Amino acid sequence: MKSIDNNDNSQNTDMSEEKLLDEREEFAPERKSSFRKKILLVAGVFLVIAATAFYGLPKVYYAWNHESTDDAFVEGTIVSIASEVSGKICALYVDENQQVKMGDVLAEIDPDEYMAGVKQAEANVSSILAEKEALQSEREQAERKLAQAQALVKAAKAEAELAEKDLARHRGLLEEGVIPEALFDEVLARYRAKDAKLEEASHGAAEVEAFIKNIADKRHVLDFRLEEAKAILEQSKLDFSRTIITSPINGIVAKKGAEVGKFAEKGKTLFMIVQDSSFWVTANFKETQTGNMRIGQEADIKIDAYPGSVLKGRVESFKPGTGAVFSILPPENASGNFVKVVQRLPVRIALESIPDTGLPLRAGLSVEASVRVR
Repeated sequence: MKSIDNNDNSQNTDMSEEKLLDEREEFAPERKSSFRKKILLVAGVFLVIAATAFYGLPKVYYAWNHESTDDAFVEGTIVSIASEVSGKICALYVDENQQVKMGDVLAEIDPDEYMAGVKQAEANVSSILAEKEALQSEREQAERKLAQAQALVKAAKAEAELAEKDLARHRGLLEEGVIPEALFDEVLARYRAKDAKLEEASHGAAEVEAFIKNIADKRHVLDFRLEEAKAILEQSKLDFSRTIITSPINGIVAKKGAEVGKFAEKGKTLFMIVQDSSFWVTANFKETQTGNMRIGQEADIKIDAYPGSVLKGRVESFKPGTGAVFSILPPENASGNFVKVVQRLPVRIALESIPDTGLPLRAGLSVEASVRVR
């Protein structure tokens, strides 16, 4: 009996082992699949961490050593061109958004009135020059007369001096009783005649000198009038030249207020031209961002209109006050309730180079500016 029981137990054991083996073989694929999932999960976590480190750490580092703001805009040189003379516009050569070069003619104002002014001023100058020539001729004649008068004065003076000596000699002889009184009277009469002749010659010379002085005074007046007339002529020519309106810079016509037949008033803007080679960025950083900013620091400029494009620049200057200080109504914090507001300081960033990528800059474009402060 015992041997039979042992045999039964042995058979039962073998059957259990076979069943266990069968169960192991049945669940083995499930265990392998679960292990693979764990490996893939761990690998995925490591990949996510690696990707985050690869892409995220540079951004974190960039954010740490840069100060950025999207309150920034492209600015450029905008020139307002106004008419320097008044008149009707007779010709127009440009339109809005047209490229122009320095010296290109933009418009013309009717020049007839200003040409007439030039001719009148030229006639006035010619008239004064003719008066000066006539006056010069009179002066030359007067100078010749003066020379003659002075010669007469010289001769009369010599005769008068000789007569005076002769009179003195005869007076002595009369006192000695050598000559009769009648002879002395003849000498005295001759002396008085010579003296009268000298006085007449001197008076004539004085009249000629006064006439020459009068001519000189007239010449001074004519010189003044001539300078004034020349100034008027130059102004007339300048006004005539200003009837042609030209572009002072290379750029693009941004605004046109001129039309053929329209009356242009002096000083009124007719065109606005944006220079196409002078751009910079004005970035309004919060005051808390500017503590480490310095002139010369590098800056990255991302233009909203051209995603993916990054321009290089440098901090050029800081405005001497916040935007609020220069507003139309600056804040007055001395009265009423005070609410602290973070102010923004305009920072000018010069663009170091503008790559020729076919993406033109335009004044007013929104940008994101980042300045490296560390």
